[in-house]
Parts: sequence; structure tokens; C-alpha cells
Amino acid sequence: MKSALKLPKLLYRTAILKLSHNNSDPVTDYDNAAASYDEYYSKYLGKRALEMLEKLPIKPGDCILDLACGTGVFSHPLAEQVGESGTIVAVDISPGMLQQNREKAMIKNLSNINFVESDALSFLQRVSSNSVDGVVCAWGICYMNHEQLRQELERVVKPGGFIGLIENRACTLKDVSDLFTKVLMDYPEAIEKNMVLHLPKDHKYLVKAFCKNRFKALEALDDFVVVPCKNGNEIVDYMVKSGASAGFINALEASMVNTVLQKLIEYANEGMSRGRKILVKHEFSILIGEKI
Repeated sequence: MKSALKLPKLLYRTAILKLSHNNSDPVTDYDNAAASYDEYYSKYLGKRALEMLEKLPIKPGDCILDLACGTGVFSHPLAEQVGESGTIVAVDISPGMLQQNREKAMIKNLSNINFVESDALSFLQRVSSNSVDGVVCAWGICYMNHEQLRQELERVVKPGGFIGLIENRACTLKDVSDLFTKVLMDYPEAIEKNMVLHLPKDHKYLVKAFCKNRFKALEALDDFVVVPCKNGNEIVDYMVKSGASAGFINALEASMVNTVLQKLIEYANEGMSRGRKILVKHEFSILIGEKI
């Protein structure tokens, strides 16, 4: 009964925030997670992303854009594959992520990466038409308008060039999302910004959204990765240090962040103690396309 009374308050609060257009900014959350990103997010999801990279028709001398490049999970192997005659342009809106990427590239003596601090769409609008051999984007299209992104990809990629996209699905991290919702039903006043994400339903959506005109799908699929977390503390630790909660933390009133996270730990531990499985399950979709 109490839950039934709490839900309308939360729905009303989120509706008001949507109307206000006061949206959260994931940059600060990614900056804060940059130093721990590889240890958490890349450790589990990086391997699956690299499996996609292995299927791309990358050649020595290619010029490839790595959008939402993060700490370099794609940037560095791409730089090695295109060689000294090729160029990787690593673009990210988070200066913290770019700095990690830059420092790791220096350690590996990779000198063919150009680093650009920018949101992806603004950057693409400055790129010449038919000028790049490929574009990759891992875990970043959720922050972009997909129609605008498709148009820019069609414009900048050379005929015969490729795109490689990988993104969490709308159903991703469901158990954790349900926990967050339960907490926010207790503290609706903790939300002060609207969180906007454009997550694909599945791989069929990616094909429909990005292969309607100038690209044909070479491969599209859905997959998942379960991150092992034994208790609520590990769940929250992962969500914060991996950047998986980027945008959500920023959406909270600063003085309420610790309260919200501690309550999530409490609810997770309570559920697990009763035998309930709470999976940190990333469900994602992959699209590899060729420009025709």
C-alpha cells in the first residue's frame, strides 16, 4: 500500500522535470569514473566490444573516427591496426576520459591518435564529406539523436567504408534500475534533473535506424555480460566506478547522493539475504555496417 502511494509522487516529480528540460550532464560522472573505468567497465564489456572490432575491415593507412572513445579501449588497437600511415581521431566529451586515453597511448608509444574534446555530433558536423574510412562508437550513441547521427555518418564515411556501433539496450541493468526506482520512491525529492538516454530496443532497431539509406548491415546481434557482484556494496561500487550510472548521479541533488546510494545498498542486501538474485546484467546490441 505504501509503495502504491509513493509511486505517483515519483511519477509526478519525473514528469515535472521532463517539462523543465533541466537535463543531467554525464560528463562529471564520467570524469569521476575515468581513473577506475578500465578496472570496472572495460574489464567486463571491453572484451565483447573488441570482438566486434575484430570483424571490421580495418586496413593500414585508414582514417577512423572513434566516437565516445573513453579511455582508449578501441582507440589503441585501432591505432595499431592502421599503422603509422593511418590516423585515429579519438573524440570524447569527458576531459577525464580523454586524459586517461592520452596517457595510456603515450605509454604504448602510439603517436597516430588525434584527441578531440567534443560531443560527437558537433565534431561530426565539422568533418568533411566522404573523408573517413570508418567510424566506431562504443557505449555512446545513447547520448545522441540517432537521426542526426545517421545523417552525419552517411555524409562523412567514404563509399565502401564502415560503421561499428555497440550500445546498451533499453532493458539493460534491469535489476539495478528497479532498485534505483525503489529508492527514489522513498526519496523523490532527491531527483533535481531529468535524465535523457536514447537506448536501442535491440539490434533490429539499430539496423532500422542506421541502415535505411546509405548503409547495409553486415552483422547485427544482441548479447549480454553479467558483472559478478556479491552484495549491495559491490553493486554500487561497480555502478559508480564503471561510469554505468553516468548521468544518473548528476541528476541527483548533491547532498542526497550518499543517502540514495546507501539506501540502494540496503535494499540490495535485503533482497539477496532473502535469496533474490540481483543481476548486474548489461544487455547490448551490435551493428556492423558498410556504406553503399
